[in-house]
Amino acid sequence: MTDKLLPFLDVIEANHGPKIELGRYWLWVAESARQVGITWHMGRSFDRLVEVNAQNQDSWAPLAPIYDPAFSDIPEEDCIYLEGQHDGEPVVTMALRRFDWTNTSLRDEWESGRLAYRDPASQMQPGEQWIAAAPMAAKISGRVVDSGGLWCHPDFRSRRIPALTMALMRSVTLAEWNPDYLTGQIETGARARALLSLYGHPAAQPGMRIIGSWRSFDCILVWESRDYITGRVAERGALAGTDQPDSRYGRYENVRAASAPGE
Repeated sequence: MTDKLLPFLDVIEANHGPKIELGRYWLWVAESARQVGITWHMGRSFDRLVEVNAQNQDSWAPLAPIYDPAFSDIPEEDCIYLEGQHDGEPVVTMALRRFDWTNTSLRDEWESGRLAYRDPASQMQPGEQWIAAAPMAAKISGRVVDSGGLWCHPDFRSRRIPALTMALMRSVTLAEWNPDYLTGQIETGARARALLSLYGHPAAQPGMRIIGSWRSFDCILVWESRDYITGRVAERGALAGTDQPDSRYGRYENVRAASAPGE
């Protein structure tokens, strides 16, 4: 797929998790977005994310190096880019990046700079620090997916689109990678409470800090376990299944029956 965006329902597969419920869930998300003029697309590169970020600096802060290929090596198989479009133009984005931290932890990767840079020793600025004081950061390890790159055009922020993007984030993470943890960081400040609500009130701890990088700020670590993600998706999928999908989605029935490799 590389940096080419394709219609979400054409490319997504339920490789893990409750397949029937995932299929229903995606049909519900697609139909809910369509009702407000949005179509979902998916890619396997963050080049498009960088482009959209650069074009929308009036409503979006500069992109973190974690999601920028100019700073970090991001293999195609370890990234997913989600974009909602209105009349062919991007109006909402989300990035998912997978890490294998079998022998390390979020705290180690964060504080060493390896989370964000391909070569921290040469790329970090003088005095730059990444501080992971949230206690859970030392416990998050194994297969981990970090979410970020969330942006919504100001004209669409009141149309349920950010909430639908969160729904896609959780379900796509489970279906594609089945990680031990899904993580994110929310900047502290006036908007933190609203964003925690948008994320669905996940487990959260303050204590993450970035000093002297592309910008300096404190943030809250949020995380969800595999069991929590699976339960949320199954619950929503069961509710979505009470309504019959619109017939226009008949060609997407394959998302319900996709099997994990080897099954």
